[in-house]
Amino acid sequence: MIPAIGFAARGDEPALRKLYQTCFPEDEAAFWNWIFQHPYRPENTLVIREGGALAASLQMIPCGLCLQQEQFAAHYIYAAATAPAFRGQGRMAKLLSEAAALGRAKGHRFSVLITQEDSLLDYYAQFGYLPRLFCRRESALDEPGFPNEKLRQAEKGDIPALNGIYEASCGELLHGVRTSGHWLTQMELFSGGIWLLERKGSVCAYGFFDERGCAEAAGEGAERLVCRVMGPGGTIQSPPRGEGIPMGCIRPLDPGASALLLNTQGYLNLMYN
Repeated sequence: MIPAIGFAARGDEPALRKLYQTCFPEDEAAFWNWIFQHPYRPENTLVIREGGALAASLQMIPCGLCLQQEQFAAHYIYAAATAPAFRGQGRMAKLLSEAAALGRAKGHRFSVLITQEDSLLDYYAQFGYLPRLFCRRESALDEPGFPNEKLRQAEKGDIPALNGIYEASCGELLHGVRTSGHWLTQMELFSGGIWLLERKGSVCAYGFFDERGCAEAAGEGAERLVCRVMGPGGTIQSPPRGEGIPMGCIRPLDPGASALLLNTQGYLNLMYN
């Protein structure tokens, strides 16, 4: 019998860190330190305990989605992890089911997640998560620049321009709402890795970069920006235009949300993925 689910307690942080670093070894301890200082909240973290140990856990971080200026409450499934000794026994299925039930009770219309790798799309599909989050990925081509165009790092005062480019790029996509607080958090996470292309004093494109490459770029001139930061051939990842590459899943939590997804693509990124 699978043990009951509960929320994390404040004393669970060391055990959760150990679980996450076991399940996500590619992420350094410093990253998890940052996660526990920012999005992590015990009251949003579901756990299963067994024999005094944390067998599995996931975080359901509140977020919003937007489609043509209509906003929908949702939660983002993050750090879904099962300890090796407890895998293959239905624990994650139980956690995801509980998260959906809690989300409905809070008025959430969707549960969303970004998969660590494409092979997990089929895994989450069995729990009702549809592969409806897409992105565009292609090699950036070197382009000639324009007069009075320059590259510079982003500052806090650029947040309205960043959000304006992001919203324009998402167009008719169901996409994540980014508040000023969200942008500030990402600026801290990507410290030194956010570049803007500016023309005649106006920001026309932006790019988020880390050791893995370009996490997101958007706006007019985004390819030039990526080329200048990474060199020609660098991969640009951005909101899709037409059919894109699946990068995550959406689980509708009510009939209306299911109907909305029938003819709608989604985009979600810069969510600690």
